[in-house]
Amino acid sequence: MNQERPLVWAFTSQELGAALRRYRKDSALSQDGLAERLGVSRMTVSRLEHGDAVSLDTAVAALSECGAKLAGVPKSARIRMVP
Repeated sequence: MNQERPLVWAFTSQELGAALRRYRKDSALSQDGLAERLGVSRMTVSRLEHGDAVSLDTAVAALSECGAKLAGVPKSARIRMVP
């Protein structure tokens, strides 16, 4: 799976979770499969996808396993994305 992922703006944990869910499904991974790769429970993956509190390490690892990258940008930053 080498396709480029589009940029996703996530301002809330719910938006981040929804993006992860899409990436996971695009990667043909079940919640159980992703949980096994991460060494966490399926419930942890479910909580992450619903925007509930999980560790940042788990969130970053989950995104990475699904082929996504995470970039943090301060709210006050002015950025311009160039294709």
